[in-house]
Amino acid sequence: MQDKNIIILAVLGIFAVISLARGVMTPPKYKSAAVMAAKESQPQVQQHINTASMQRRAKRTEAKILKRNPFAPASSGNTSTLVLNGVIWNKDRPKAMIGDTIVTRGDSIAGNKVVDIRPDKVILNDGVKNFELKMEK
Repeated sequence: MQDKNIIILAVLGIFAVISLARGVMTPPKYKSAAVMAAKESQPQVQQHINTASMQRRAKRTEAKILKRNPFAPASSGNTSTLVLNGVIWNKDRPKAMIGDTIVTRGDSIAGNKVVDIRPDKVILNDGVKNFELKMEK
């Protein structure tokens, strides 16, 4: 008789846990008509907003093609404004005059690092790639 009572209590306990879980998981059925109408109209508006934003993103993506490494620092200077005016050639410590500034190897100018100085050109790095400034004739 004792074993039978324990089994009944175990079965009732399992049913109680299942009904409690079901009660917590299911929404109440007594919501007002205004709340239900607002909830029904909300997904349609949200869908419209999502579609419009996706179209804008697609247009932006088509128009903007990355031509540089997005993880490298962007060059703050425009390479078209950099003009090599002269080179002071010395095998050990060459110097160059870019615009009105005198630079040596390792210096930075307009966000570009001076990689090398040669008798006829200066090699700069903008953070992504190397480019050359040559003497204008």
